[in-house]
Amino acid sequence: MAKSFVASLVILALNMPSLASAAAPAPLILKPTSAWQVDYANERCRLARQFGEGKQTVFLIMDRFAPTDSFRLTISGPLVKTFVEKGDADIQFGPSEQKQQLAFLKGNLGEDPALVFTSSARIAPPSAAELLAIKNRAKTEWVVVQPISEDRQKAVRHLRVGKPLRKPVMLETGSMRGPLSALDTCIDNLLTSWGVDIEKHKTLGRAVTPLDSPEKWIVSSDYPSNMLSAGQPALVNFRLSIGPDGVPTACHIQATTRPKEFDNAVCKSVMRRARFSPALDATGQPLVSYYQNDVYFRLP
Repeated sequence: MAKSFVASLVILALNMPSLASAAAPAPLILKPTSAWQVDYANERCRLARQFGEGKQTVFLIMDRFAPTDSFRLTISGPLVKTFVEKGDADIQFGPSEQKQQLAFLKGNLGEDPALVFTSSARIAPPSAAELLAIKNRAKTEWVVVQPISEDRQKAVRHLRVGKPLRKPVMLETGSMRGPLSALDTCIDNLLTSWGVDIEKHKTLGRAVTPLDSPEKWIVSSDYPSNMLSAGQPALVNFRLSIGPDGVPTACHIQATTRPKEFDNAVCKSVMRRARFSPALDATGQPLVSYYQNDVYFRLP
């Protein structure tokens, strides 16, 4: 009998964290042991910092792929070792922001165990009204979530990580305003390298909009057969360059967790099936833009 599986497209607007309410034991508090580092890559901007030392070392990585206040978290180090393959992790940017639950996969970063978060994160989750709008949105509709203010970014003092860790860990990040501002600058440079007119994109009349549900772009038969046989999941971030006619002109892999077979499958499928209403500038004229999203290949 053929093995059943799901190959699904993860929509960032649908993949927001939920709120966590359970109390947790006192955490292990780790101070920073490096400065914040910003990595200007071709397809993403990375903010990283080390906390603790020796066997109590934790690396915090925040990847951003587009001009948004969302980011992709990865946390690695000896303390991150867990026997849980996947699930929801409890995190909180404290002391004031609400706890969140983020979906994760167990992975590795070099020789260290890692939690690779498959859902995008922010300093704080969307409000209850925004979560309801996201839940009830049409497949091709993008819900606008209010950005996190500079004051709230400044007020952050730590990142607390609870389950699935055996003992909660608190990373003393200090104010996040400066580090996140550095990410914003990196993203502006990134968009310029993509050929995107930053100033026109600040006053867009309409962003690039899919003509049909992105969930239709990746189908079960797109799962690489050798990866299916091996039971291999994958998380792939991709970006499409979109022409003024709404047709993709190129596919770029921004980040990937698994072999190149998945990258090739994603680009082949979305280039063939994805079509868009083009971005419009403030005067209503179409212009070159981009579309970014994730594909999460998984077995039930």
